[in-house]
Amino acid sequence: METFLATLQSLGLYLGVIALGALVGSRRAVRGKELTWLGRLQTVVLILLIFTLGVEIGADEQVVASLGSIGLSALVITLFVLAGSVLAVLLVRKCMGLDRQGRSAAPAEERGGEAP
Repeated sequence: METFLATLQSLGLYLGVIALGALVGSRRAVRGKELTWLGRLQTVVLILLIFTLGVEIGADEQVVASLGSIGLSALVITLFVLAGSVLAVLLVRKCMGLDRQGRSAAPAEERGGEAP
């Protein structure tokens, strides 16, 4: 029961942070600005998250001991997930008519003459 409550507490924290971010991002003052630093911050936080996950996995003796037996399976699963994700993005982007930057891939005449 304690684990369940701790999980709910963590979930509430995550949802609260997402809601706070959405609230801040929806403000006109923020929406009109180009937040160039945000991409760097996301990259740093993602690298930190991956690092801490690696430390946690490396500290688990059971996982380290079974790496030899699960290594190939994990690699195959990872490659299939990666290929499936790339394929899904390509298909969805094509269905939505978007280019690589997420802009409409329609010619300028169809968009009302606006420049890309």
